[in-house]
Amino acid sequence: MSARAIHEPRDGLTNRDEVGGERDSMGEKSRQREQRSGIGNYFRIFRFCDRFDVLLYVLAAVASIASGAAFPLMTIIFGQFTTKFTETSTGSSGPLDPQAFQDSVKVFVYWFIYLFVGRLVITYIATEASSVAAIRVTRTIRKTFLECTLRQEVDYFDMPIGSGSVSSQVTTNGTRINQGIAERLAILVQAISMLFSSFIVALIYQWKLALITMSIIPAILLVAVIGVPLDALQEARIVRFHSQAAVLAQEAFSSIKTVHAFWAFDKVIKTYDKYLLLAHKQGDKKSAYVGVTNAIFYFCMYGGTALAFWQGFRMFEHGEIANVGTVLTVVLSINMGVSSLSTIAPQLGSITNASAAAAELFSVIDKQSLADPLSLVGERPESCEGNIEIRGLSFAYPSRPAAKVFHDLSINIPAGKTTALVGASGCGKSTIIGLLERWYQPNSGEIVLDGVNICDYNLKWLRSKIRLVQQEPVLFRGSVFENVAMGLVGLQQDLPLEQQMELVEAACKLSNAHSFVQELPAGYHTQVGERASALSGGQKQRLAIARSIISDPKILLLDEATSALDPQAEATVQDALDRVSVNKTTLVIAHRLSTVKRADQIIVMSKGNIVEQGTHSDLLKQDGYYSALVRVQHLDDGNKTPATDIVSENHEQDHVLATKEVDTIDAQTSGIPGRRDLLLGTVNKSLFSCLATMIQEQVDLYWWLCILAAACLVCGGSYPAQAVLFSKLILVFNHNSDEAQKTANFFALIYFIFAIANMLAYLVIGWVGNRVGQTITHRYRYEIFQRIIRLDQDFFDQPQNSSGALTSRLSFVPNSLQDLTGQNMFLMLVCVVNVLASSILSIASGWKLGLVIVFAGMPILLGSGFARAWFELKFEHDADERFAESAALATEAVTSIRTLASLTLESRFLDQYNASLDKIAASALFTIAITSLGYALSQSLEFLLMALGFWYGSKLISAGEFSVSQFFVVFLAVIFGGQGAAQLFGLITSMTKAQLAANYVLWLRTLNSDICENAGNSGLGPQGDDTIGIRDLEFRYKQRPDSLVLNGINIEVTPGSFVACVGPSGCGKSTLISLLERFYDPTSGSIKIGGQAIDSMSPRLYREHLSLVQQEPTLYEGSVRDNIAFGLQYEPRDEDILAACQQADAFDFVSSLPDGLDTPCGSHGTQFSGGQRQRIAIARALIRNPRVVLLDEATSALDTQSERLVQQALDKAATARTTIAIAHRLSTIKHADAIFLLMDGKITEHGTHEELLRLRGYYHQMCLAQSLDKGLE
Repeated sequence: MSARAIHEPRDGLTNRDEVGGERDSMGEKSRQREQRSGIGNYFRIFRFCDRFDVLLYVLAAVASIASGAAFPLMTIIFGQFTTKFTETSTGSSGPLDPQAFQDSVKVFVYWFIYLFVGRLVITYIATEASSVAAIRVTRTIRKTFLECTLRQEVDYFDMPIGSGSVSSQVTTNGTRINQGIAERLAILVQAISMLFSSFIVALIYQWKLALITMSIIPAILLVAVIGVPLDALQEARIVRFHSQAAVLAQEAFSSIKTVHAFWAFDKVIKTYDKYLLLAHKQGDKKSAYVGVTNAIFYFCMYGGTALAFWQGFRMFEHGEIANVGTVLTVVLSINMGVSSLSTIAPQLGSITNASAAAAELFSVIDKQSLADPLSLVGERPESCEGNIEIRGLSFAYPSRPAAKVFHDLSINIPAGKTTALVGASGCGKSTIIGLLERWYQPNSGEIVLDGVNICDYNLKWLRSKIRLVQQEPVLFRGSVFENVAMGLVGLQQDLPLEQQMELVEAACKLSNAHSFVQELPAGYHTQVGERASALSGGQKQRLAIARSIISDPKILLLDEATSALDPQAEATVQDALDRVSVNKTTLVIAHRLSTVKRADQIIVMSKGNIVEQGTHSDLLKQDGYYSALVRVQHLDDGNKTPATDIVSENHEQDHVLATKEVDTIDAQTSGIPGRRDLLLGTVNKSLFSCLATMIQEQVDLYWWLCILAAACLVCGGSYPAQAVLFSKLILVFNHNSDEAQKTANFFALIYFIFAIANMLAYLVIGWVGNRVGQTITHRYRYEIFQRIIRLDQDFFDQPQNSSGALTSRLSFVPNSLQDLTGQNMFLMLVCVVNVLASSILSIASGWKLGLVIVFAGMPILLGSGFARAWFELKFEHDADERFAESAALATEAVTSIRTLASLTLESRFLDQYNASLDKIAASALFTIAITSLGYALSQSLEFLLMALGFWYGSKLISAGEFSVSQFFVVFLAVIFGGQGAAQLFGLITSMTKAQLAANYVLWLRTLNSDICENAGNSGLGPQGDDTIGIRDLEFRYKQRPDSLVLNGINIEVTPGSFVACVGPSGCGKSTLISLLERFYDPTSGSIKIGGQAIDSMSPRLYREHLSLVQQEPTLYEGSVRDNIAFGLQYEPRDEDILAACQQADAFDFVSSLPDGLDTPCGSHGTQFSGGQRQRIAIARALIRNPRVVLLDEATSALDTQSERLVQQALDKAATARTTIAIAHRLSTIKHADAIFLLMDGKITEHGTHEELLRLRGYYHQMCLAQSLDKGLE
């Protein structure tokens, strides 16, 4: 077995050159965070304590100190008792009087009972107080982190660490902090108290022997001083790489349809694994000093005992020590003090983990915001007129400082008037909105509102006077009512719910949303789900408009506000916007010019400059740039009727469909057959079953595991061996002879050999155990991600499986598994071997006393331990769900930061997040109370067993049934076994979390993807021609079996033809695309290509046949090149990428970027305008050279000129391929070979553009609604 098997956990990992390249690209900020990730961050955690937390920690510290001091006190009693026993056995105190002997023993027995009661109480107090305080402090840090995150300027969220990793930060790092300041901190203080108390007792009883034995301490301290900072530094690097992996995972989960459509699993998984391998390599670097630290600790502990006995007997021989009890008190005290260092070591690991996690959070908490939305600073006038002036504005995005968007731009936007901005995509229109919202700061110049620079206003006040409807509408998890009510400001938010509902309904009526909302299963109380994925684009847009107008804002910013609406809905909503815009300052950005022709002024922009300005009629007369745009958008039809009339005749259509498309996400989902398996999250296997399964899977690590098992046998077996050696050494003190000196020297030498053996064994456990743990954790982290990402869309439709919740679990589960599969698993094995071997030894050496002590103590120990484990497991399961919910909330806030900021929802989200954390903290109190009692009992029961052993042992010795030697072997074996049991149950928290995590992995394995490549379809792709036949297609979402979304669809698409589907929002168009992409399989009917049913094909080969361009384009963190090549199974040449850019009309703007194809897109593509993102997405679709192209509103985000060019490119590309398009903008599909009109999930009209016009039906009316001006007919 080679070392490579441990170091590289799996074939196919990224090669070392790639890893090295990634390492070389580390940012300076990351290195600075590493430098700041020292132990000082740990102490800083406690600055987040309030007075009650401080009181709890003081109480815990005092109790821990007292608990730690109890054990050294035991050595005094034990030493005196040993003296009494040896004097009795040798007859040095006179003839044996059984009754007097037993009476004298009772005194010691009572002392042990007192110690039991005292340690039980104070250990309970220490554990309870520290755990409660930790929950509270961690809650405060989590709250503060999210608050400071939401305080940051929007520019911060364009960077990867400012976005997707927030779920990882608040869960994983929060959990690590909690572990480092809770029970493990109490154990650490207790161990330190035991260390000092032991030395004090030893010094008091025999200072010379104590000082000689304490000579081992400097070596231990030196290792700790060097090892702890190194461990903290490595842990900070590991956390950073895992955070980067979490960003990627969150992006992939939130855009899972894009990942599936492009079959990009392998590429995304490989990139994710690259980060895991980087973290793995850093974790492996910990092995050396973890192993060396453990080895030195245990060598010093056993070596110190050997030294103490060797020197102790010499001093006894020379009369410097009076009796064996004194030697035993000193030896046990020093031994206990050194063994406390072995307890300190793993707790220091938790502290360094907490320190590294805190450094990550503090890097955000310490960051000063340039535009703090929660700040109270700034002017807050009582009124706002809305007069806006842009004066000499120059601006470049911070990520691209060399690329100037504006240079000396000046615009006047008069109060109470409507100003429209039109122009090519990327000309700076949306940037103006970002500057007005103060998402970014100008490089020079100023923006003035009512004569005051907007930077002088209070930011929250400024944004509350402005309402924005964005090109890509964002709704949040919650009900329709809650989403629309988010637009309320000031005192409106305090109105009774009935009045708020009236305002919500009024706003929805204005935005043409009321009717379809009423048709939803729960009306305004219907849950919309993550990113409102169950609603159509038009439905989302109308709710977003309602949210923006509900507060009757003074300034309206409409960034393509109606781009996602069908013509009828657009006409109605535009009419509503025209009405609500009266006496408001309205800035409209539009590519669809029908929405701006009523504007008081229209500003035409190009490359950041104003090229034309005037009213619609003025600009038409100029016959310039604007006039040309108008002519391009005109649809030929000579018979017009008012758009509002058209809508009034047909508006009912959308209402009926709403019930089909929307998802009522509620508890009933769990009762649907086949859906409950997506919600459980566990298979309820025991810890031992989970552990056995995990070990069986590590076939290539078996030799290493065998070596570790052998090391554990040596370490665990050392404890009962010590019992024998101790008893032998004690008896040596009863003899004064040269032979006794030789015997003492021999047994001291044996102890020294024990020290060397344990040093080597613990070196193996630390070094190899860490490497094995890192490897196993890497594997399961990889497995979880690749299993989740390959699951069907049904899985991601569940509210429990939001992208934030999944990212949270992706961090929590592997970290919990590492607690089990790393050193802890092998330390647990050491404890198990210790308990079993010590119990066997005690029974074999003296069955009467052994059976009594073992079977009196073990049931109580096991009962308390398992009860604690059960309560902790239940709590962890509930907490996992709640933390996933809170993480999803935090992720949603950060990934939708622009919407959240524009609506000034920071406080609202923080209140929801804080309430979620408060529930978790409250629910933890009962569990902490129960588990603390179990832990306290396991830590104190040893004293009660000692009392029982002394009492019953004295009876057996008095009766002559037991020798002193037998008694000490049995008694010491039970003591060592009890200590092992206490250590074992001290690991229960890690064990229960690991059991929960392992069950989650095993549960994921039970989930099978129905749409996957398997033996039955492998290699089967589309063959023959590309004729697409859709026959009798019906579809119901599995979680909504009563809602028929598509009903009897029949479509024939001939090869190379261009087919379009149109219809009102919510009619099922996008669902049809989802079925064509095979995100879902039909409920009945079939889809065939080339005569073959697509569900019989390999989905990989089938999807390679297609390309999809969605309405809301998804870009990922990475370069333009990476995004265009996304999903390709090979690395394309730059020439191929640029050719795809030319086809998508993206070549010019990509070439103008500072770094060209290497320009980073930013998180979710935020570095580009909507139109630029869409063109990159189109280039990504075309580079695959697909035979079928699916366009779901592919040009909706483009300006008129770009749309025309891209449409020409798509038309040209369509000559050799089949194209199926969904469109609201009918100019893009008028040349289609066939157009199908969907109404209520059915096809009601079909034909060519001219044929449908002649029918003078619904399609004809849609065309009329989009005509711009009669004068252009």
